Parts: sequence; structure tokens; C-alpha cells
Amino acid sequence: MTKTNRLPQSFTNAQEINLIGPLDIQENIKSSELPTLIVDGGMNHGLNFPNSISIGDGDSSKLSLDIELSAEKDQSDLACALELILNQVESCKKVNLYGFLGQRKDHELIVIGEAYEFVRKSSALLIFDKSLKIIPPKPYTFEINGLFSIMSLQECLFSIQGSAKYQVWPAKKLGVLSSLGLSNEGSGEVTITSDAPLILYSEE
Repeated sequence: MTKTNRLPQSFTNAQEINLIGPLDIQENIKSSELPTLIVDGGMNHGLNFPNSISIGDGDSSKLSLDIELSAEKDQSDLACALELILNQVESCKKVNLYGFLGQRKDHELIVIGEAYEFVRKSSALLIFDKSLKIIPPKPYTFEINGLFSIMSLQECLFSIQGSAKYQVWPAKKLGVLSSLGLSNEGSGEVTITSDAPLILYSEE
């Protein structure tokens, strides 16, 4: 494939995109037919998807990459990939991330921070796995059976309704990484609403 800095035409009107990272993939990848952006060392998984393109600076990939980034840049390969989606795929409503969590805690925290900023700018739903999601500022209903916590990286108003042990209604102010959203319990459909992105962690 010719080197490029553009995503393929098949990405342009996509509403859902997969991102593949270098770390262990704990769950089955949702639909290999989805447009898929493979980030640097994610190429080492040896996945063969019909609608994919790779991006990175090559520091952790054994293979050639379609979109080559400078190793001297001031942001991560994931941040560049998310920026590419933000700028070139206006239709995107959902991003599934695989292989980005685990190992170094500093990397993991930065990954969550970059993902949160992407959701703030795009209003797309971002899903790392069954346990971790970043929700855009709109009402979302999830099936939650077990413990869950809600966090924000900016002060916001939020509410929790439905089958949750601790309802939050009317909406309350949630501070940055406040314990107010810690250790709730779901037993069915739970609706979460906020005026800023929220991090949802659940144990089921």
C-alpha cells in the first residue's frame, strides 16, 4: 500500500471503528469487517482484517506501517490515531479499543486521559472492554448487573436512574475523580446522564 496520511474512503462515513493496540487482547474483537485502525505494535498480533490501516512511529512494530509517524513527536501513537479519526471521520459514533490497557500504569492512565479528551471533542462512545467505557455527554442506558463506579476528569452535573442501588436524581455535581460516583450496584438497565464525558467502570 502507498504511504499516506489519510484514512481510506471506507472509513469516511463509518459510525463504528475498531482500534487495535500492542498489549494483550482480552476479548473477542467485535466484527473484523469494521474499519480497523491498527496502532504500531498492534501489528504484531498478526490480525488480517479486510478493512484495516496501520499507524505508528515503528518503535514497537516488526512490520511496515501505512501511516508513518515521527519518533520525535510530542504525543503518543494512540493520540495521533484518535486525532486522525476526529479530523477525518465526522460520522463516528463508537470506537472499540483492544490491547491498550495493562502493564505500565503511567501508560494506562495516559491512554484513559487521551481517550477521555477524544470523547469530549467527538461525542462518540468509547469502549475499552466490558468493564471500562467512556460515555459522551448524553443519556446512555446500559445493562449493568454488579458493582459499577462513575468518574469524571472535569467537574460536571450527572444523574443515575433505573436499576441502580443508589439513584442520583435530581442531577448532582460530580468533581474530578470524586468518590461520589464510587461503588454503586446495578441490577438491570441503568441510565446515566451527564453534561461532560464520564468514565464508567463495572464489574460483572
